Amino acid sequence: MADADTLTRGPSGAGDRQSSLSRLLNKDSTSKWLLISPLLLFLAAFMLYPTLYSLYMSFTDYIMRGAPNFVGLDNYRYLLDDPVFWEALGRTLFVLVACIVIELCLGLAIALLLNRDFWGQDLIKGLCFVPLLISPLAMSLMWNYMLHIQFGVVNDMLQAIGLPAVGWFSTTGLAIWSIVFISVWQWLPFSIFVLLAGLRSLPRDQFEAAQVDGLSAWRVFFLLQLPMLAPLIIIIVLLRTMWLMRLFDPLYGTTRGGLNTELLDWMIYRTAFVDFDIGLGTAYAMFALYLTLIGCLLMYKRLMRMMKG
Repeated sequence: MADADTLTRGPSGAGDRQSSLSRLLNKDSTSKWLLISPLLLFLAAFMLYPTLYSLYMSFTDYIMRGAPNFVGLDNYRYLLDDPVFWEALGRTLFVLVACIVIELCLGLAIALLLNRDFWGQDLIKGLCFVPLLISPLAMSLMWNYMLHIQFGVVNDMLQAIGLPAVGWFSTTGLAIWSIVFISVWQWLPFSIFVLLAGLRSLPRDQFEAAQVDGLSAWRVFFLLQLPMLAPLIIIIVLLRTMWLMRLFDPLYGTTRGGLNTELLDWMIYRTAFVDFDIGLGTAYAMFALYLTLIGCLLMYKRLMRMMKG
């Protein structure tokens, strides 16, 4: 009888456990955590741990041998008094502002053009998309060759029309603008297609009413189109700020930080992997991260207010 009772209770107990597990899995909160748990593990392994470890290393004196020596805020004190760092940061902010302003102005103008129907529109869209398909490092090497003062195709074209050859990457002052040009050339399509998608999604009834009221095209643009595109413009500025604060590839393929073109990310690379001062290089990187987070947080709050309003 005991064995019969056990056999009778066994399946019932297993069924109760399965029922409890089923109820647990059917809970909204539990199912959500189970679904995102692989992503959380990935973020913890490849983002959270490296960030926390880099934060720790920024408080150490480590020259690629032995154990890291904890020095507290010494690296940050040195950073604040380092004129080379502030010069690199100033150049980075200059490149950031120049690239974003040029990309937004040209991107908006080209997006307005592509928003009209004309012959060959699809071909032009395809050509505009090409720079995004090129590897950043390959792109910088390509432009370094094309703008070379002796055998670059751009200088050959200038000489063919009677103009002198230009040292794009060998002239102080012009070299930094060449870096700006390379970055704009590659990422201008991003602004074009984001703004073009925004223009295509705008409601047409308001523009038809504006035409009936006799508003000019310029007034329609400034009073209707531009305010409606403001959230997309902030998104472009937000993303490009994050990318430009760590601009590296155009420098690696061209000037390598020479001729007053050393940007913040190149200075971090040089300090950490050329001078082998990992502690100070990490402090530079973390300080750049702090600045980027503050700027992006302010823009994100502005974007949320615009979306709610």
